[in-house]
Amino acid sequence: MVPTPESLTIALGAIPNSGKTTLFNRLTGASQSTGNWPGVSVEKKSGSFVLGEYSITLIDLPGTYALSPATKEEQVVHDYFLQSPPDIILNVVDARNLYRGLGLTLQLALSGLPMVVCVNMIDEARRQGVVPDVKVLSQHLGVPVIEISAKTGEGIPELRAALYEVIKHPGKTRPPHMSCPPLIEKAFVELAENITRAEIASRLDPTFLAMRLLEDDRPQQWLQNDQVTTIARRLRQQLEQTLKTSMPVACADCRFNAARGLTLEAMHRQPVPEDPLSKTLDRIFLHRWVGLPIFFLLMLLLFQGVYGLGTPLQELLASVFDLAGSWLAQIKPVTALPVWLQSFLLEGLWQGMAVVTSFIPLIALFFIFMSLIEDSGYMARAAFLMDRLMHCLGLDGKAFISILLGYGCNVPAVMGTRILSSNYSRVMTMLLIPFTLCTARLQIFIFLTAIFFSPAAAPWIIFLLYGFSFFAVISMGLVLKLFNIGGRPEPFIMEIPPYRLPLVRSVGFRAWHELKDFLSRAATFIMVGVMLVWFLIHMPIDAQPASDASWAGHLGQAFAPVFEPLGIGWQETVALIFGFIAKEIVIGGLAVIYGGTDPALLTGHISALQAMSFMLFCLLYTPCVATIAAIWAESRSIKITAISLGSGLVFAWITSFVFYQAALFLGFH
Repeated sequence: MVPTPESLTIALGAIPNSGKTTLFNRLTGASQSTGNWPGVSVEKKSGSFVLGEYSITLIDLPGTYALSPATKEEQVVHDYFLQSPPDIILNVVDARNLYRGLGLTLQLALSGLPMVVCVNMIDEARRQGVVPDVKVLSQHLGVPVIEISAKTGEGIPELRAALYEVIKHPGKTRPPHMSCPPLIEKAFVELAENITRAEIASRLDPTFLAMRLLEDDRPQQWLQNDQVTTIARRLRQQLEQTLKTSMPVACADCRFNAARGLTLEAMHRQPVPEDPLSKTLDRIFLHRWVGLPIFFLLMLLLFQGVYGLGTPLQELLASVFDLAGSWLAQIKPVTALPVWLQSFLLEGLWQGMAVVTSFIPLIALFFIFMSLIEDSGYMARAAFLMDRLMHCLGLDGKAFISILLGYGCNVPAVMGTRILSSNYSRVMTMLLIPFTLCTARLQIFIFLTAIFFSPAAAPWIIFLLYGFSFFAVISMGLVLKLFNIGGRPEPFIMEIPPYRLPLVRSVGFRAWHELKDFLSRAATFIMVGVMLVWFLIHMPIDAQPASDASWAGHLGQAFAPVFEPLGIGWQETVALIFGFIAKEIVIGGLAVIYGGTDPALLTGHISALQAMSFMLFCLLYTPCVATIAAIWAESRSIKITAISLGSGLVFAWITSFVFYQAALFLGFH
């Protein structure tokens, strides 16, 4: 039965670094949407395009090496095929290294679903003197195989024609034969026969289902047949006892032995020559002594690019909103409103829009520069350089890049965790980023150190705060690892792709869709947070804003017993509430509470010791509402968002308490 245009779905599957995303962007253009797969924080991307009279929905599956559910990405792909198989599979392999991708290709071809394989980066393969024989591949896999270059567009018309032909004439596919030891082959046949006799409703080939059953230790989650799952469990136990190895490992050996043989035949035994450009550049970028300094220099340039260009744009947007806000405050429809409603519209709603908009330049520039680094091939090198340092936290080297970027701004750094390879890495990294000393916190510290410390001592205070921030990241990482907050560390394979020039089209698409994603998923949360703080500060209507009679004042006084042991008064507690909107507003909050920014107004109420305790608390306590919104948007988990809020508050309280009480014990005041 030919599926209707409305129901036609193509799943795009491939291993990482095979050009899958570039092909997805080329086929779908701007008609893309992102979200998360149900129950996990792995990104789900889908797009649409027209193929003849058909409307196609293209699902970009996470990059994975196998359908064995060992990682979150593999679990997503595994569950997708077994629970809601697509109409057609579009598989991408790298022409320069077929062996690396053919293991997954063989698994997908065995599914029995209509399938098209595209051999990508064919232009680069030709330059290396390597031309795969697509006829041999097609003959062995039993599916159409097309040469393409997603980067240049070569072969895309032929790929579209092949997809159209498969849609019009899906026919019965011929799954390839994959040679395995006789005991395993016998188990596959026996289990496939039981699946056929059980009349399990599935479009997937019985042998494919038998393989998944023998590799999966929890088959009952997707196969609702106790008799078949019992047989599968018995066969798996027998095989593992006889072969002295696990079934996923045994099946992987079969798969990659077949991939190796197919590669040798399709490549005519021609070895893939080493890329001379990559080899030369790696001598520099991966050098034992020079590699790390170059990495930090490039990260510094990235910082300068993001914040050097983004901050003036932020300030420009802020001035535009200020001017527009001043104009709105003077027009008759607004001046005719009650004072409290004017304040809500201008200081609550309008301020919320200003906070949301102010992050647009930083997020756009962040993803532009990150796309350039990732698409060029340097990201994998940077991850390799930092891998040993992050290994103690169960993270890979890419996580360090996101954490480092948090020292500029937490929001784009949290959004950047989607580049990480596992759910554990994403969750752990987004929980650690709020402990970095971002530029917003830096403004508070510069303001307070200039007031309470001498010009000679102030820079050292800032330096110590930076050092303690890095210590906090490592310490909290070790604590969170003990509690398995992000689950258990997952195995990861580090790919070192060749260097290549990034595509302007691909970089632009990514920046645009990340911006849309931020505005659609995080903006509402930010607006709600800003207006909530406005209500706390301005209610009840007859109270002076941010005074002890306001709800914020009552809240500050209610928490006074909690903060007094830290040397933080209820007035500073109210300023911390201001800081939930954005950390820079803490300074404005202190000015509102104490009636101005004159240093004497602060030094008359706060000692240098109290100021230091206050700064330590500001460094570690709950991140701003935009960061919380980003964590919620990326994790889609109330639990993870609550842990981010709670862990920061607890760590901040303990740190400030120990510091303040120890200082008092030693005689400081």
